[in-house]
Amino acid sequence: MSEDETLRQSELGELAGRPIASEVQPNTHYLLERVIGRGGFAIACLARRRSPEGDAPVVLKVIRPSLMAEARRLAARAFKKESVALGRLNEQVPPTPFVVRSMDTGSVTVREQGQDVEVPWIALEYVHGGVEGETLARRVRYSVEHTGYAFDAERAAVALSHLVAGLSEIHAVSVIHRDLKPSNVLSCGFGRSEIFKISDFGIARPAGVASTFGDVTLGTAGYVAPEQVHLRDEIGPWTDVFSLAAVTYFMLTGKKYFRVASAVEGVMAATGSERPTLVGEPHLAPELAANQVACRAIDEALERATRADPRQRTESARAFGALVLPWLSEHPGSGKPSDRLVTSVVSSPRQASHGRESYGWTVRSLPSNDWVVASIDFDGDGRSLALTTAGPRFWTGSAWSASPLGIEDPVLVRRFGPGRWLVFDSAARAYEFRAGGSRPALAAPEGVRSITAFDGDLSDVGVAAGVDFDGGAVVLGLSARRWMKPLPLEEVANVTAVARIADDAWLVVGRRKSGGSVARVFRPLRFELEPLEAPADTVLVAAAGEPARKIALAVGGGGAVLTVEERPSVSYLAQEPHLSSVAVDVHGTRWLGSAGKIWLAVERGAPVAAFDEAGWASPFVALFAEVGRVVGITADGGVVEGRHSADAHPTIVDGPLRRF
Repeated sequence: MSEDETLRQSELGELAGRPIASEVQPNTHYLLERVIGRGGFAIACLARRRSPEGDAPVVLKVIRPSLMAEARRLAARAFKKESVALGRLNEQVPPTPFVVRSMDTGSVTVREQGQDVEVPWIALEYVHGGVEGETLARRVRYSVEHTGYAFDAERAAVALSHLVAGLSEIHAVSVIHRDLKPSNVLSCGFGRSEIFKISDFGIARPAGVASTFGDVTLGTAGYVAPEQVHLRDEIGPWTDVFSLAAVTYFMLTGKKYFRVASAVEGVMAATGSERPTLVGEPHLAPELAANQVACRAIDEALERATRADPRQRTESARAFGALVLPWLSEHPGSGKPSDRLVTSVVSSPRQASHGRESYGWTVRSLPSNDWVVASIDFDGDGRSLALTTAGPRFWTGSAWSASPLGIEDPVLVRRFGPGRWLVFDSAARAYEFRAGGSRPALAAPEGVRSITAFDGDLSDVGVAAGVDFDGGAVVLGLSARRWMKPLPLEEVANVTAVARIADDAWLVVGRRKSGGSVARVFRPLRFELEPLEAPADTVLVAAAGEPARKIALAVGGGGAVLTVEERPSVSYLAQEPHLSSVAVDVHGTRWLGSAGKIWLAVERGAPVAAFDEAGWASPFVALFAEVGRVVGITADGGVVEGRHSADAHPTIVDGPLRRF
């Protein structure tokens, strides 16, 4: 039976079409759609969460009824541990992006072996995998198959830094995962937006607590630590470090570190002195293979982290990261994809159908009557941070939550890394906001009174625009957390948006003093401004780019669209809507937002209204796009999501379910 087996053919067949009510969230229920995975303890189903606020795709993980019938108390205890572990990580706002988010828990009654059995379930965030797949295992395989190599050093550094951060968060609440492996790491986004999330806490347990299932060995051969197999009381953070090291080797080579068929064989391999080496691995990225010193250093770190005796092993995830990350990247986390990967993804086949009718739409959250968005930006998984008239708000993927920043008078927010936002105050000072709070990041640039736009990376290169103390518009670069000298924009009244076109180039758009739009390509490392043709009768107000395709777009009133690709061009939508937002994915699919509508344009085709519903009148002020998925947020906090038909959900907009 395949992973996408029909729900009715599975053990959960009687739940098909049956609402599963939430026990803690009023007027909320779940509808199972299909089975997407199964393990020894639970079955994972794609489901739709329906609540008064809106709909959301989720993964509903249901413990197998047969297991409940045979070992009810122990199975329920294991499931309870997962929900408690994930729940503790969700207490902070925003929650860590490196661990799959728990949304709800409960139980449902099913018939099993002639008796009613109360089966526990947990609702988890649904992670959209895109072109490369939704797990680390699939993304490494994609890389090997399409580029000839596993992860390059920079990408491996990103993934490892995310896993180190996620495990550190897990261990901080005194929980040990105990089954970390490539298929238990979910993945979303591409390039600088890529995020890796630790999932599947089915056998996690608090540190120091006896094994969940008595004398039954739990874990995966080749990744499980020896102390788990021996069922000793030496389980701790170092147990997950063993698995993390094995996962790291897989990311770099596409192969298991311990090539064993059973957990017992794995113990024997770990006890021995021989270890695989990176040197000579055929799928090791050539740039890393050429650095023999780095390979030997990583080999030594892997050996130390996989010693059979926990007392001789690297003691924490952060300690392991400190040994490996410097050899992979000078600036771990910048996330620039390799040219090999960009070529493979950009040239990958599109879905067979990619027009307006190919997308199903879901209202994720109804608009608010209490606040308006002033500034907003998305993370790589579709979550977002917004500055609103009622204070900062965080979109978790299913609901808006108040998110105190501890920053006086914030005016601009921009995402610059997974779970990390740069927030500028009215005095041009910048703060880094992440799970756990805010801290100063950048002093105000010399001579600059306020910042009106930003795009880039703190540890690499970025571009900001603002106003000097004489009221003039300026643009300036940022390199390694240091501001460059501001460059005056003499004919510009104000800059409205900046967007990265390529590694060294940004599109800068705004309003000309004499009226109409102004557009420039700014290369901060060269201190160059290149003028572009721009609409003379309207103002460009929003911009977005996809550096992997070397493309950027800016939009504004009258349906104006400035496209900067091989050569700049200006076009207008026939309906002349006032466009307020724009996004482009790695396949080059363009999404445009206006009042109550989201427009879709594929390649060089004319945009068509893909989302156009009565009752939606506010402008879409932010769009998030990845291959097969788009999320739009209106000025009053309404959230809609479109998914390609291969992964779409029925639409509910002001009434009946339907599909576009």
